[in-house]
Amino acid sequence: MPAKYDHDPRPRFVATVIGHLRDVKDPFRAVLALSLLKERPEIEVVHIGGALDAALGKEARRWMAREPRYRWLGSLPHARALGWLARSHVLVVSSLMEGGANVIAEAARIGTPVLASRMPGNLGMLGRGYPGYYAPRDHAALARLIARAADDGIFRAKLEKAVRARRALFAPAAERSALLEVVRFTA
Repeated sequence: MPAKYDHDPRPRFVATVIGHLRDVKDPFRAVLALSLLKERPEIEVVHIGGALDAALGKEARRWMAREPRYRWLGSLPHARALGWLARSHVLVVSSLMEGGANVIAEAARIGTPVLASRMPGNLGMLGRGYPGYYAPRDHAALARLIARAADDGIFRAKLEKAVRARRALFAPAAERSALLEVVRFTA
């Protein structure tokens, strides 16, 4: 972890976003949620991912200037990003539309709880009954989920249990088997 944490005695609750800055990822939803949690200085958002659009990179820098609890780290090597994921309290996946984020599979394999927008790709990966969903583009609902995960150990344990229950689906052997099944079905 960065030196900032080495000597900082205050407990932190870290919500990590891992994904390139692209509109389809709704990249600033977590920092918008954070802006509603001003009374919670221990909650911070760390964002990992490159700026595929220069304007979004500028926006990330503007957010960092306005909100000291938001840090955009840019692109990191995969191993370092996984390190952040493993040390995070929650992963935020705010996608508006995609087939399913690989980072959800990585979070499940590591055991990091996920707070995700309720959209088809996330539903398919986490299951319909997963307890950590919020409506897409609803940063107030995401703020409530982040605060609940920070405050309620029982809720956080429920998230962890639910994400770990999906772990086997993302094991390499399971993914190979599912891919072969799709190939057989379409052949």
